[in-house]
Amino acid sequence: MANRDGLPILITGKKSNELVPVELAGKASVFDEAWIQNLVFDHPATIPMRQIEPGFGTLVSVCRELPTAHGFIDNLIMTSAGDIVIVEAKLWRNPQARREVVAQALDYASCLFRMSYEEFERSIQKTDFGTSPSPKALYELFSSLPDVPREQDFIDAVSTNLARGSIVVIVLGDGIRNEVKLLADALQSHAGFHFTFALVELSVFQTPDGGLLIIPGVIAKTEMIERGIVRFQEGKLSIEEPLRRADEKARPGSISAEKFFDAMRSLNTAIPEKLKRFIDRLDTIGVNPEYQKSLNLKWDPPSGKPVNLGYITPSGAIWTDAVNWSVPHTLSHRYVEDLAKQLGGEVNKKSPQGNYFVTVRGHAPKIVDEIDKFDLWFEAADRFVASLKEKEAL
Repeated sequence: MANRDGLPILITGKKSNELVPVELAGKASVFDEAWIQNLVFDHPATIPMRQIEPGFGTLVSVCRELPTAHGFIDNLIMTSAGDIVIVEAKLWRNPQARREVVAQALDYASCLFRMSYEEFERSIQKTDFGTSPSPKALYELFSSLPDVPREQDFIDAVSTNLARGSIVVIVLGDGIRNEVKLLADALQSHAGFHFTFALVELSVFQTPDGGLLIIPGVIAKTEMIERGIVRFQEGKLSIEEPLRRADEKARPGSISAEKFFDAMRSLNTAIPEKLKRFIDRLDTIGVNPEYQKSLNLKWDPPSGKPVNLGYITPSGAIWTDAVNWSVPHTLSHRYVEDLAKQLGGEVNKKSPQGNYFVTVRGHAPKIVDEIDKFDLWFEAADRFVASLKEKEAL
């Protein structure tokens, strides 16, 4: 069970019940790894993906026991955008499992990296789909979902993720032991991996009506680093970060960030480099990137909610309406007016809630038109953050 100060309390009306923890790995436990596999298959929301890769959409269970050249992957989960998640369920009942589980999960993932889309689909069709029939094509599992791309776009996205190794690898269990966490933490320093690795611990509690309360917790997570140099010297394998320019900041990445910059590159190949330099400069004033489906530029104050200075959608639209949500309008309006002036745009003041935002010729600014104005945006952001700090000091 994850470290907590106390047990959950379930309150119903005027009644309160301290929930009893369920031991998954005890000798008398009726739960096993197959139970965890079934839980994840039936309830993929058990995976706390927002804490691991916030840019991923809704998770959909694809299959169990996916065959690879090195063994069977417990659970395969995907999104309609072609994102791939594999889950290994482990109860820590023997020391060997503790030592080998991380290496085993990564070994399984490496098998997927070598698959084409056709091989991946054929492997899936050989698996356990529970009570559902085997689909004739992988796309059938997603075709009825909202916002699903065209089949060819879905195939292209999955193929790209397989080729890059852009996969989320999760080890999910009842209690993460120190030696396993240390091994996962060691991956943090490795460059060259395009996957995200996470350890997720399940805490399970019995409810008075016989149900279960499941609390997943992310114990450790690596950040994806975009590229690396592999060296083999004196019988030892090492993976190092490449040499960088003196002014280039080494910033950990994620699959969500990589997908976003791919979208920017499709708009204009010059955008990613210029945008990353802008992000690094914003870091000097405490404004940091948050990659969901869009890139959010946020300043985290000492007190109160984070302030969103603007977000850029995958289509390249720049929106500044969110800045009004967590600060007084006297400050947010001044920032929006300042930024509109810097970008040569206008201020839309039509929101009934008073949420001003920048427009250019009546529409949200497009990043393809603004890539040479990042210095001006930074100046407006710098003045805005200074005003927020001044308010905090009062």
